[in-house]
Amino acid sequence: MITLIQLSDCHLLKDKDKTGYAGIAPYCSLARVLSDIQNYVVQDVANEPQQRAKHQVVVLVTGDISGDNSPESYQYFVALMEQYITPTNIEWFVLAGNHDNNPYFETYVGSRHLLCNDSLILCNWQIHGMDTRATSNMHTAAGEVKESDIQALEQSLTTSPQTNHLVALHHHILPSNSWMDKHFLTNAERLVSLADDHPQLRAFVHGHVHSPLRQYVGKHQTPSYGTPSTCWQWEMQHEFGVSSDAPGYQVFKLNDDGSMDVRVIRV
Repeated sequence: MITLIQLSDCHLLKDKDKTGYAGIAPYCSLARVLSDIQNYVVQDVANEPQQRAKHQVVVLVTGDISGDNSPESYQYFVALMEQYITPTNIEWFVLAGNHDNNPYFETYVGSRHLLCNDSLILCNWQIHGMDTRATSNMHTAAGEVKESDIQALEQSLTTSPQTNHLVALHHHILPSNSWMDKHFLTNAERLVSLADDHPQLRAFVHGHVHSPLRQYVGKHQTPSYGTPSTCWQWEMQHEFGVSSDAPGYQVFKLNDDGSMDVRVIRV
């Protein structure tokens, strides 16, 4: 069995105690989320030690680790991951979001950056990470699909057609019919075409929208899963809005036949 735990959009700040939308301090909120994940792993996996060798668990953070481009925000992030996730003896990886378009991302978490040309293989699943940071404007909240990533994905999908593939990225692929669509993903149609051509691409997972957005991509209706933020949540509406929903994360149970069970957990 494979369990993929996804969290996203931590928006950590130089000041640990500083609050943002909904009066939430990102550092304190992330600590609570990670503590809950630690408890989840201990209860769900470690209580069955005879199955532990067959149960692979991975934590994936899908971007916007920082909220202010400060080195301190990444230092806090690494310290929290080492406090809560490292003791569980499970691997963790990161993706870059638009707020991670800075040199500190590479300095502090670059060694854990999951990329398309170096995917993660777990049993009958292959998990690919995409870097959707814009190259032309490092200050934009929009993203872009890079041709080099598409080529790497196409090669993996072609050479491993019997494997179940999952693509993780920061930005949402299809319009969400909300104010977040102004921070769109350029060349998103390349991912739609990829899903059309390769039914073994079983799912997309993303952050950015601070919401468990559910959509279907392409002619095979490939599911696309957004996730709650570990801090404040956005309302999926045309005008800017902050939701009263609690911070959270989501858990994927990846089955050998390509199906999956998905659960959103609020903290």
